[in-house]
Amino acid sequence: MISPQILPPLLREPSHDVVYDVPRGTCPRCGTDQIVHLVIGMPTSADVMTGPDWVSWVGCVHPGFDRSCAECGLTWDSGLGDQEDDA
Repeated sequence: MISPQILPPLLREPSHDVVYDVPRGTCPRCGTDQIVHLVIGMPTSADVMTGPDWVSWVGCVHPGFDRSCAECGLTWDSGLGDQEDDA
């Protein structure tokens, strides 16, 4: 299933709001819950205004990871399981 957060606004169903409901998670290195999610794709203004403050809309430029820890600086790709990237 394609996540609605990565679809262009014209392909989203206009009848309902898209809510970012992905669990925040914890850092695999330090265990804190201060995780920032980087969402790839162009958000609508409604996405930015209604999303949690720990979600960063990065547009079309993929930095190579989609999670970062605000405590220890670790970055990782949530799709790769427990593999860690260098901070």
